[in-house]
Amino acid sequence: MVSQKEYKNNSYVIREALIRLMNEKDGALSGPGAIDVESEIHLDPSSLLPKMSASLLVSIKVGDSKTEKKINKLEVSYHDTIIHKISFSIGDFKTITYVLENNLPVIQGFITELNSLKDLQSFRYIINTPQE
Repeated sequence: MVSQKEYKNNSYVIREALIRLMNEKDGALSGPGAIDVESEIHLDPSSLLPKMSASLLVSIKVGDSKTEKKINKLEVSYHDTIIHKISFSIGDFKTITYVLENNLPVIQGFITELNSLKDLQSFRYIINTPQE
């Protein structure tokens, strides 16, 4: 269901499945106290996690427009996580550095998706411990 874009992530699937199971249980939550799945406000459990920061360094070949388009698409998807970006070229390589801030699952999602691009020349990252 997540891969078919019906749900944002596995947490949403499990949460809704549990709510439906509880609603269907032999009158356990029937009546005025029942949870209405359709009108329930969806709280992303990952929003309760502490904010973390991460630094990334990515190198690609200069002029690799296909990879640049894929990176730009990721940047749009994670625009609220990227707090700083620097891009520069030296010789045949373009280097992009990012500073990220969000909870760990979101940062891991960006890192995983970026690292899955095949034409990266180098890829390094550091995840910092959360601020208390």
